[in-house]
Amino acid sequence: MPVSAVTGSVGFMLRRGAMLASLGVFSLVLSACAAAEPAQVAATERDLEDYYAQDVSWGECESDWLIDEEVSTLGDSELTCTTVLVPAVYDDSSDAPDFELALMRRSQTDNPQGVIFINPGGPGVSGVGQVQFSNFPDELLGSFDIVGFDPRGVNHSSFADGTDIRCSDVTDFITYFEEGSPANEAELDEVVEVLDAHYEGCQADNPFWWTLSTDNVAKDLDILREVVTPGEALNFIGSSYGTTIAGRYVSFFPDHVGRVVFDSPTTVDTDRIESRLEKLAADEDKLRGFVQGYADNQEITFDQAWETVMDIRQLADDDQLYGFAGPIPADEFPDTQISSESLFTRGIAALNYIPQAEAQNYFNQGIFDAVQYRWNGTFEWFAFWLDGYDPETLYGETLEDKEMVRSNEYEIRVMVNTMDFSEPPMPEDEQRELSRRAEEVAPLLTELYSDASGYEYFGPPKGLSWYQIAIDDPSIPDPPDEPFVPSNPSGADLLIIGSTNESVTPFSFAEDTAEILGGTLIAVESDVHAPAGNYTNECVNRILIDYFLGSAEIEPVTCPGV
Repeated sequence: MPVSAVTGSVGFMLRRGAMLASLGVFSLVLSACAAAEPAQVAATERDLEDYYAQDVSWGECESDWLIDEEVSTLGDSELTCTTVLVPAVYDDSSDAPDFELALMRRSQTDNPQGVIFINPGGPGVSGVGQVQFSNFPDELLGSFDIVGFDPRGVNHSSFADGTDIRCSDVTDFITYFEEGSPANEAELDEVVEVLDAHYEGCQADNPFWWTLSTDNVAKDLDILREVVTPGEALNFIGSSYGTTIAGRYVSFFPDHVGRVVFDSPTTVDTDRIESRLEKLAADEDKLRGFVQGYADNQEITFDQAWETVMDIRQLADDDQLYGFAGPIPADEFPDTQISSESLFTRGIAALNYIPQAEAQNYFNQGIFDAVQYRWNGTFEWFAFWLDGYDPETLYGETLEDKEMVRSNEYEIRVMVNTMDFSEPPMPEDEQRELSRRAEEVAPLLTELYSDASGYEYFGPPKGLSWYQIAIDDPSIPDPPDEPFVPSNPSGADLLIIGSTNESVTPFSFAEDTAEILGGTLIAVESDVHAPAGNYTNECVNRILIDYFLGSAEIEPVTCPGV
């Protein structure tokens, strides 16, 4: 799932932002032209008694909630499922229907000491899925039931009236094949026209999209806590964006905080520009590592390897790179389609989410295939995987030939981030300064995402955005223009875990989170994103067991990588 310096979930170079060419535009597509604020309807607090008083009945899980047995790690565990109603809004400002949240419980003992809720991140990733594919430590399973939930709008959690949050598969898919780095404003305007059509359709299909926010998810979680474990404090493991949920929860509900783990925290810095630049610098280091690894593999210099990467990027920009997923057949080769620059660059970015050694092998293979055969299939696969597509369903020469399967992860991600925090548009001079600083900290990334012409747009934001849609509609709350900073009024000992060498959420984010919340910081000498939620590191697993069982005092420590 894409992660940014701002939230841990949407890249600084948003996928749609990346299509708008240069770094100057990336800062603009997050928000649209400033407008006079419409009058907002006054709202009063909603009566939540009936939601908190729901009876939960665990039963057999629906078949479509279950993942493939080959991926499952259930062993002797038993799965049961239920649903819980939560209000779409926590005041009386809207008649949006309730959400019906999907919960799955994994049990391996008849006498659990308690329950641990989990969230794998996103926004947009399924906790119901994580319950099944995570290889939890036996000592945890022997003492706790594990409950995963799909947050509002995600996967199996939809509106109680049967509708869900979802944009058109087709209009989403075709955006990957628009010009990735326009060479002039006319080309940029053509891209904006396609993106606007997607936004317009998505808005029409999802009138209550704006109810997706982390504030609401944290409030949902408190209802789940009380319904599933009446009167008990919340035990929770949040990974990546899951730490954003955790931060809201410990801030809003200090009387209900139990043992809470922040695994690869998202940023808590109020200066989100600095956070973005920090994230860019980490991504730059990751990219340099990939390029050096390819150079070593081919026994060439770093500069030669980088020149190869940029030659491939130019082939993609010129529609001379091929793959399996595109809607337009490549006439010179049978059973292949024209690929795109956006899929090449996004596929490289997607490798940041998997372990370094494995990612390096994929990078080497992808570059080799592009050099030898002009084949972009490897990077296509990862680009689509990152955004919730099943890449195996994208084969076929035309759109009609494809049996396209995708989750709604991408739209959830962007909607939630919009309603969590949206920066006002930057003046042009600040745009230019940000572009200069971005190039300074990440020269390779800047070159990778920039057109060979050197064109870079500065000026008022172009095109639609969820931010613009929100501020133009008086029935929708304006997104916050200041970032939320969590606090820990409970004084509970929170556990903060971060990998020292990862780029998705740099380790400094974990350090900042531990300082702000007064938590215990565990450093992992690893490049793995969410090292706790992977449950593969024995040192981290031991700390989790001791933390939840209270069997040992937790001290700051550095765990070796695996």
